[in-house]
Amino acid sequence: MPSSAQVMLGEETVQIMSASEDRIIVRIPDNPRALGLTLVCEGFTSPVFPLSIASRLAIGLHPVMNPAIAPDGAVITTISGSRGQQVEHPLVRVSREGEKQSFACEIMNPTGVAFGPDSQLYISSRHDGAVYRCRDYEHLELVAEDLGVACGIAFDSSGALYVGDRAGKIYRIHASGGRAEFAQLEPSVSAYHLAMDSQDRLYVTGPTLSMRDCLYRISPHGDVEVLLRGLARPQGMAFLAGGDLLLAAAWQGNKGIFRFSPDTCTLSYYIAGPMLVGIAVAGDDIFLVDSSALFCLRPGGASLQIA
Repeated sequence: MPSSAQVMLGEETVQIMSASEDRIIVRIPDNPRALGLTLVCEGFTSPVFPLSIASRLAIGLHPVMNPAIAPDGAVITTISGSRGQQVEHPLVRVSREGEKQSFACEIMNPTGVAFGPDSQLYISSRHDGAVYRCRDYEHLELVAEDLGVACGIAFDSSGALYVGDRAGKIYRIHASGGRAEFAQLEPSVSAYHLAMDSQDRLYVTGPTLSMRDCLYRISPHGDVEVLLRGLARPQGMAFLAGGDLLLAAAWQGNKGIFRFSPDTCTLSYYIAGPMLVGIAVAGDDIFLVDSSALFCLRPGGASLQIA
């Protein structure tokens, strides 16, 4: 690329980090004043490429899985800590305006978070191999234990709770308290991430040492099918209102969030963002977490979205 080439964000020049014949990577400023990129090179000015930029709502976090949307619209995530580390205030509530409130909780390494049909917060602990209910953010109750390395959690329409044990099992815990092994998959080196669709089909990812990881779908009867191969470090997932699945992963050299259509089994690049580990969707808002921060993306009809 000629040294005179410039990339403009509105009327502001942004720093070019790297460039090749088919790709330019630039650094977006923290507080951009315009949402349109243009390339200026040797008298040529490209069309304006619209985009949406995610705003950072909170820092100082340590999420390892999807955040959860509370009934009042707040976002719940974690300061999970390293293995065996007890964090005094490991649960964090973040308002849509970015107000952060931490909660004391005697859970070692809180991992997956989800709200149940009773509107209460459920939390897995990979250290304890258990799932807890945090009633009204104050009272901690044991729901199930002996779940291996308990990671992702999800509920189906009947209120049954599904728990991913990264050692290779999915457990189903019925609302009545009965527990059974639901499915068995390849062990993961980090976590099992879960998402439930409107037909009570469970979607599962689990990063392995391979660079060709899978997206699984498990029927309500426990039948496992592989929907995708070739993903690198697939992690958190969430469904859009129309039924498409958002998936944090790397694929074909791109990193970020991909949009998967269950009807056609097609995958497309949706949101750019390195090292994203979790997603939550609330209306038109998409919440993203990496290993230390929470972001909110409010799409405005743009054709390209970058976190």
